Amino acid sequence: MGVTSTARTAVDEAFCRRDAAGARLAEEAERIATACQEMAERFRRGGKLIVFGSGGAGTDASHVAVEFMHPVIMGKRALPSIALSNDAATVTGVSGRDGPAEAFAHQVRRFAEPVDMALGISPDGDCPAVLRGLEAAHELGLYTLALTGGDGGAVARSPAVAQALVADSRDPAVVKEIHVTVYHVLWELVHVFHARAGAACVTCADEARPAQVMRELGDGMALVDLGGTHEHVSVALVDAGVGDTVLVHAKEAIAVTRKAGADGDR
Repeated sequence: MGVTSTARTAVDEAFCRRDAAGARLAEEAERIATACQEMAERFRRGGKLIVFGSGGAGTDASHVAVEFMHPVIMGKRALPSIALSNDAATVTGVSGRDGPAEAFAHQVRRFAEPVDMALGISPDGDCPAVLRGLEAAHELGLYTLALTGGDGGAVARSPAVAQALVADSRDPAVVKEIHVTVYHVLWELVHVFHARAGAACVTCADEARPAQVMRELGDGMALVDLGGTHEHVSVALVDAGVGDTVLVHAKEAIAVTRKAGADGDR
């Protein structure tokens, strides 16, 4: 029996929801690249990534931590990360004594150093434990990030959060899928920036280099000047125009480091 038009419409609509939410977050490419650059710098200075989330988001926290600690791609450097959600004894012990909202903040205060990073994951942005964990991290001087959904909730609006990346959807399944994509992007770009520190990328032997955009070619491509060498590179991840200086890795512009006109050049 063939697929009905109703079923086809439902499938199309399901993909559209995901595409729309993903596209809106992709517009934040420059903020994502900025976050990754800050994270890479902190890893280089000996910092670690502390990740936490409640319920299903706790499995995302574990996923993030293990990918940094045990990279699945050969040649990628292991970077220190811990998921606070993994310790059931501590989470339930603190929750029973001080209340669930303190489950992560308590651990952050004992584990964290100012050079560290804290990533809180909350699908609706309103998890009290994630918010308190990020507030505790901010108080200690950590770099704070959040993955949320919906309108971002209290977590995204908190002044304690340096970067809030919001999956703009009310559908929990869509939020989950967008979050998985985002933290894979974070992992990948952190390694790109980490490799910039005086060494070529251990995976592709390509070092990220500054380049000036000479001409936009359409379809997310541009002609750039890499110190006298002209190349076609993708600028799909950044908001770059003619005259801007971008950071290029493996023929992909991953960040805008200076806008044209910032120093009076136009």
